[in-house]
Amino acid sequence: MTNSKGILKIYEDTFRVNIYTTKHFRMIGLIDVDIEYFYSVEKVTLAFYSSSGTNNGKIKGLWYPIVGIKTIDGEFTEFTPYLNFVLSNTTIDGFANKGWLAKSLFFASRRPYYYKTLGFSNGRYYESLFYIGQTLKDLVEKNKFYSMKSLKPKTLNEILTSEDIYIGNKCTQRENFERIIQDIFEEH
Repeated sequence: MTNSKGILKIYEDTFRVNIYTTKHFRMIGLIDVDIEYFYSVEKVTLAFYSSSGTNNGKIKGLWYPIVGIKTIDGEFTEFTPYLNFVLSNTTIDGFANKGWLAKSLFFASRRPYYYKTLGFSNGRYYESLFYIGQTLKDLVEKNKFYSMKSLKPKTLNEILTSEDIYIGNKCTQRENFERIIQDIFEEH
């Protein structure tokens, strides 16, 4: 069952970032978007990361979507039950090390379109997620973001799975986030 018709709008003024690692320079960030669900248009926070490296085909400075950040070594137990299930089923051997950026879901197991940039899924969210990634790259280059020094792995995960209901929404951030992840997972 499809939960959403797609991402409708990006709230560029909500983009907040922090440096994640310096040895291999990476930044993590959060951005709010409007997603049209079958029940209403909801504002949802999504997470992205950018890397200065270009290994594994990454484009320097482009922002890629993530489900969250691993906070302990081993199996996926620190996210919600549903997100743990998705990550366990999209990650090699179903576990990862602490600090791993949970991005495996966005590297689809089937790759029907070879012209697509890896790391944005291959389903109907590909175009929207890729567009957001490009937009975030432009915002960083123009220095149009908020520096959020408290944005660490645990905080990022808590924001994505918050039980808060944003003003004007009908469902919690967690419910809305899990629904978009479900749509992407079912196309994986």
